[in-house]
Amino acid sequence: MKASIFDVLTGTFANGRPVTSVSEDQRLLLSVVSNLNRLFNTRRGTVGHLPDYGLPDMLTVYRDSPQSADELRRAVKESIETYEPRLNRVRVRRRETDEHSMRLVFIVKAELENGDRVRFETMFESQKTAKVKPVGSYV
Repeated sequence: MKASIFDVLTGTFANGRPVTSVSEDQRLLLSVVSNLNRLFNTRRGTVGHLPDYGLPDMLTVYRDSPQSADELRRAVKESIETYEPRLNRVRVRRRETDEHSMRLVFIVKAELENGDRVRFETMFESQKTAKVKPVGSYV
C-alpha cells in the first residue's frame, strides 16, 4: 500500500485531494507530504497517547530566533525519523531567509522506502500553518 492508512480511511490527502485521483506511483509521495504536513502542524504534547508527536510551540521558536532555529531543525529531523517510517536517510538543512521575515524554511532530503530520492521544502511562518511541498523534479 502506498498511501498511509489515515489517507485510505479518510479517502483524501491532507490537502483534500482524493487518494483515488492520483496514480499509484504518486500516492506514496503525496501520502508522505500529507503526513509531514499533519506532523508539522501538530504541537508537541497535544496528542495524549503520543506526547512527543509534533513540533515545539512555534511562538517559542520565533521568540528565541535565531538561536532556536537549529533546535527546530533537529526537532523536524527527529520527528520525521520517528513518525514517517517511509523515509530513510533524512537530512534537514535550514535555507537562509531574511531574519526579519518571521519565516523559517528547511530543505528536507531523504530516500523513500522504494529507493527514490526526494526533496521537500518546509516553510514555517508566523501565525500560519507549516507547509511541506516536494521540490525539484519531484513536483
